[in-house]
Formats: sequence, structure tokens, C-alpha cells
Amino acid sequence: MKYVAVVQGKQRSIEIDRVGELYRVTIDGKTFLVDAFRPTRQNVLMLIDGESYEVGIARKQNHFSVHFYNDTIELELFDARKFQPSGTTPATSSSGPVKIYAPMPGKVVKVTVQEQTTVKEGDALMVIEAMKMQNELKAPKSGTVSKISVKNGEAVSISQILMVLE
Repeated sequence: MKYVAVVQGKQRSIEIDRVGELYRVTIDGKTFLVDAFRPTRQNVLMLIDGESYEVGIARKQNHFSVHFYNDTIELELFDARKFQPSGTTPATSSSGPVKIYAPMPGKVVKVTVQEQTTVKEGDALMVIEAMKMQNELKAPKSGTVSKISVKNGEAVSISQILMVLE
């Protein structure tokens, strides 16, 4: 199956094929053999080139938040046959407000910015703890934090709006 992923406004070509009990994953021409197991709906255990990874995945329509170690990657994934490059979404648009959603249910450990703070793409916005793991949410674009809807210690649900970046 062929996909297009949009990560930080950049398009990546992804192809996933089943090969016996493994998956052959090709990202922008580089191929990996992946052994994957999904113990829960939100977690995937993977063995890639002899290294093991545990990732958490939260999905809302085509938007995915992929959490591993202390990092989170926000991306949008589209079937390559249906992808239209001109149809940018608010999450990848360079202008206009972007709503930052909770990628998973959890607890806000630390909000690292304040309203009216200017941030650069990739700057830390807050830390959310879920399943005993802390995940840092980063700014998907440069801008100004116009609204923060949560406080330290507050429980959040998946897809809850946490803040708005303009």
C-alpha cells in the first residue's frame, strides 16, 4: 500500500507491504524490514534492523501523533491515490491559527510556554504524561501562543484542544 505522509510541512513517500510475518516499509526510497506487534490499540512494539522500539500512536482522522522515548512526531497520512498536495491542512499550513490537540489521554505535567509567547517550529510547548511516559509536545510551526486551555496537573482526553498557535 502506498501512502504520503506530511511531516512538518514536508511530504514523505511511504510504501508498506506484507512479507510473510514481517512488513517491508519503504520511506523515501529507503527500505526497512519491520517485525511489529500491537499489544493495545495505542501501542506498537517493533523490531527494526535488530533494534526494538515501543511507540504510542494516537489518531484523529488522517492526523497521527507518534510517541517514542521523550519525543512526539505529528504527521498526516494519506492514501497516495487520494492525496492532493494543494489541499494543505491547518496543521501543516504556514499561516493561520493551529490548534494543538492532546494526542492521547493523560495528565499535563508542565506547560512550558505562556500566552503571547513567541515560539519557533520545534520548540517545546508542554509535557503530557501517559502510560507512565512523558511526551513533549512541540510547536508544528513558528508563531505566537494565543490561547492555553489547560493547566499543570490537569487531566486531558484524546483530541482535547490544549492551546492555539497563531
